[in-house]
Formats: sequence, C-alpha cells, structure tokens
Amino acid sequence: MAENELKLLQKQLKFKKFQLNSIYELSSAMQAQFDVDHLMRIFFSSLMAPLGVSRVFFFDRGHDLFRKRGFTLTAGESHCLKKKLSRALAGASCVRTEDLPAALDDLKKLLLARQIHYLLSVSDSRKRVIVLGLGRKFNLRDLEQEDFEFAGILSRFLLIELDNVRYLAQIFEKKKMEHEMQIARSIQLSLLPQGLPELCHYDLAVIYEPIHEVGGDYYDILKKKKHIQPLVLADVEGKGLSAALLAASCQAIFHSMNELYFLKPARFIAKANAFLHEMTRGSRFITLFWMLLNDDHPALTYVNAGHNAPYLVTKSGVRKLEAGGMLLGFRGDGVYQEGTVVLESGDVICAFTDGVFEVTNPAGEEFGEKAIAEFILANRGLGAAELGETLYKRIKSFSRKTRFRDDFTILIVKVR
Repeated sequence: MAENELKLLQKQLKFKKFQLNSIYELSSAMQAQFDVDHLMRIFFSSLMAPLGVSRVFFFDRGHDLFRKRGFTLTAGESHCLKKKLSRALAGASCVRTEDLPAALDDLKKLLLARQIHYLLSVSDSRKRVIVLGLGRKFNLRDLEQEDFEFAGILSRFLLIELDNVRYLAQIFEKKKMEHEMQIARSIQLSLLPQGLPELCHYDLAVIYEPIHEVGGDYYDILKKKKHIQPLVLADVEGKGLSAALLAASCQAIFHSMNELYFLKPARFIAKANAFLHEMTRGSRFITLFWMLLNDDHPALTYVNAGHNAPYLVTKSGVRKLEAGGMLLGFRGDGVYQEGTVVLESGDVICAFTDGVFEVTNPAGEEFGEKAIAEFILANRGLGAAELGETLYKRIKSFSRKTRFRDDFTILIVKVR
C-alpha cells in the first residue's frame, strides 16, 4: 500500500514538474515575442500538452481578440460565441458547459458540438471579459481544480505579455508618427520661401503659424519674370505627411507650369487643377489664391480657386477679390475666370486662410472676416510688416489664449 502511494506521489510530483517547466518555458518564450498570433501559439502549446486537451479557445472582448485551436467555426457561429460568452459566466470563475442556463441554449449546443466543456474567467477585473474555453482530457476524464489553477496561471502570463505587446505597439506607432512628422516638417520648411522679394512698388509681409508641427497652409513666391511677380496662398486639405506631400506636388506643378502660362493665370490654374485631379483622382482638394503683381505699373491680376476671398482695401473702401472658380482637384474640367485691378499707392491686399477668421474666444465667438476688413481699413496707413503683426496681435488678444483651431496664415501686400 505504501509503495502504491509512493508511486502515486512520484507521478503527481512528475506532473507538477512538467507543469512548472511549461510555465517557465512559456514565460521565457513570450518575453522574446512581439506578435500576438505567435504569443497565442506558444500559449496554446504550453497549455494543451500538460492538461492533455485537444480543444481550446481564448476570448478577450475588450480587445476583440479571439483565437482557437482544435476546431472550426463559421463566421455566424463565431459571432454568436463572441456575443454571448460574457453572459455565460455571470460572475463565476468556472462554469461547465452542460450547466449553462436555457437562455443560452444555442451557445451551449454550439460549444458542446465543438467539445468545449469548460469556461473559465481568466480576467483580473470584473469589468474585463476574458474567457478561456477548454475541452476534456484525451482520456475523457474531467478536468480537476488543479488543472483550472494551472490554466489560470498560464493565462495570467499571457495577459501580461499581451498588454506588453500592445504597449510596445503604441510606442512603435508613436515613434513612427513622430518620424513621419519630422519628414513632413522638413518637406514643409523646404517649400516655404526663405525670404520676401524686394519690389519697387510693393511692400510684402507674411504671418505664418501652423497649429500642428505640420500644417495644411501653403504660401509661395514664384520666379519673377520681367516686371511680373507671382504669389500664391493655398490651404491644402488635411494635416501631417499627406498634406505636406500634396503641397510639395502642387509646388512642383506650379513652378513647372509658371514658365508655360505665365501671363495666362486663368489657363494656368485650369491646367494645374487638371493635373491635381488626375493625381488625386478627386480625393484631395486645395483652395488657392493666385496673384500676379505688376511691378511696372501697379496692378493685380488674380484667380481665386475656392479660397476665402481676400480683401482689397483702398481709400474708397473695401472689396472682395472673388473672380475665379471651384477649388482645385474637385473636377478635372474646371473653368476659371481671372480678375484685374489697377492699384494705387496706399492700397492694401490682405489674403488669409480660414484659420485666421475662425479664431474663437472663450465664449466660442469667431473673430470673423468682417473684423479683418475693418481692421485693415482702420490701419491701412501702416507698413505691410507692421500691419500684419498688429492684426495678429489683435486676433491673439481677441482669443484670450484660446488655442487656434486651424493653421494661421496672413499675406499682406501694400502698394507704395
């Protein structure tokens, strides 16, 4: 009798050692893995052999993670299982499938048909639904309490490693985004003019403040030809790397076509629109204000492609510069009109993106386009730089430290 008891104890000790080795091997293997599917394969292998089971599943509702081994499910069966598993345990740590209530009869039939006889809650929180499903042993014996405890220990290791994988994935994604933003920032800075041109009859100033590290606003000063100076102010849809790349593509289009259609701005914009539409297939858009300044006899020729209408402020009042057409990229066959205005000394052109007049104060009130026009009219005696800086300070004062909601760009042209 004593000899039989000794053999039984030795057998139990050997099995415990096998379980401990499985736990150690699982822990060691998981620490070097950063892939969820690979972690699950290691987990199932470490669980099924010591327990002697051939069917198992793991379900984490919070992360929509469901993996199984040893049986198949249709899409409808998988949906049913995920939907009703959280109700199956009802606060219990372990439930036999045969004991599920009548309200879950369809789940019960499904699990028994796949020979899943036990449901274990392996969550460390009541708010977190994590269920481990197990079949019977190969010898058809029922699982015992120590088997459930072993499964629970392994599951705890798995949950820790899954959380680590998710945390590392968040870090990698953050680093990837930071890298992309650095690339986009470099692209955007390379697009912006390094300085403003010296013109005989005009004083220029730009106020530029992106809301993020990389914004959607874009301005450029193209190559002057004879006495004509081209300028552009645009608002590219989106933010980040995609917006920076689109702006870079547009700059390439503008600069290459500037030589071909220099004195034909309406045709220039129509061609640029066709190229952009073909490139983006109508999925991305740009609002744009294109202007040609005549530095011999002060005059402005412009095309407004869906942009907020800039203001021309003269001694006789304020007018909007609206001639043009639809925003760029919407349709490939866009037709555009150009406008021409003779300028006089003291006239001011103020172009801006929508982030300027959409600045709000703590009460949620917008600064508004009308306030821009009134400010320019009241201060048109200032030089371009001082006018732009004073307008910026006025808007900042209005916001009362409320964060700008969008990129902020103002382009001032003052006729000398």
